[in-house]
Amino acid sequence: MQKLTDNKVNDELETIREANEKLQSSVTDLQARSVRDNLVFSGIPEHAWEDTERLLQDFIQRRFRLGYDISFERVHMVGKWSEFNEYPRNIVAKFSFFKDREFIRTNAARRFSGTKVWVNEQFPQEIEERRKKLYPVMRQARKDKKRTKLVRDILYIDGEVYTPPAGSTPLTSTAQQNPASQDTPRENNERQPLKRQRQGSTPDRPR
Repeated sequence: MQKLTDNKVNDELETIREANEKLQSSVTDLQARSVRDNLVFSGIPEHAWEDTERLLQDFIQRRFRLGYDISFERVHMVGKWSEFNEYPRNIVAKFSFFKDREFIRTNAARRFSGTKVWVNEQFPQEIEERRKKLYPVMRQARKDKKRTKLVRDILYIDGEVYTPPAGSTPLTSTAQQNPASQDTPRENNERQPLKRQRQGSTPDRPR
């Protein structure tokens, strides 16, 4: 009788644990969706009391020479300014149009060459932690001349999803748990950069 009771309790605890994991996965997925249009710019020189959006806009214009202003929903610095800061603060920018965001992201490495500025996508902390575990694997694969692509917290090597070796801590992807959450093309409010003019209003830090 006692054994049956213990088994029932264990089953109920397992059910609760699985429900909590699904709930946490859903919360993380919602957080990832909320920052999907964001990019984090690191290393742009700043001064006290500067308008952050104008600072970012001017920097992008100098490097890309677009001929029009990128439209942002919000732009803000992370943390408080201090003249004793070792590095400029990160700038988080939410783009009005996803295609503008992707245009800047995919061309940033070439356009920002020769500067100490770099750009990263923004993710919830839980996904960032999983991505950090994949960075060494991705770097080694690139050294081995293999094609790599890191999509959120899923690493593709030569077109195949990377699976951690047996015995290592599994990397449970929220994108794998929620297939509908993976990025899909959006048709509304999207347009290619450089089509027409318009007016508008983070791996390791290099040493």
